Amino acid sequence: MRWNIEVDFRTLKTDTRMEVLRCKSPAMVEKEIAVYLLTYNLVRWVMVQAAEVAGKSVRNVSFTSARRLIWVFAGYQRQSGEQEQRTLALVLLRSIARCLLPKRPGRVEPRAKKRRPKPLALLLVPRCVARERIRARRA
Repeated sequence: MRWNIEVDFRTLKTDTRMEVLRCKSPAMVEKEIAVYLLTYNLVRWVMVQAAEVAGKSVRNVSFTSARRLIWVFAGYQRQSGEQEQRTLALVLLRSIARCLLPKRPGRVEPRAKKRRPKPLALLLVPRCVARERIRARRA
């Protein structure tokens, strides 16, 4: 159960691109996190519905595939009528239910960071100013 929680946190951070928050003020950071959580929960909710329709476990359904399918189907649903929307919703659920995670017995993953910080200074001025400073040093 704890492993599932860790996987969910990783999914929330990486698959929703929440690794780096873009807002600066504490109030906006709270709102940004709330939007990520809302998005995550909505995708999970659709995944639960898809798993129920297919009679499968929701833990075996791919979050990333579900999120992508929802994004694609949303465009079609905006352009369709009420009856077509119901049909598309059912097709979406069936499509998500087919996106199962592969079985990987004996899988071992190292617990280490792959990306290392680069030994470069932070860009603290506009890029055009930094370019001019470099050109001035070279001249």
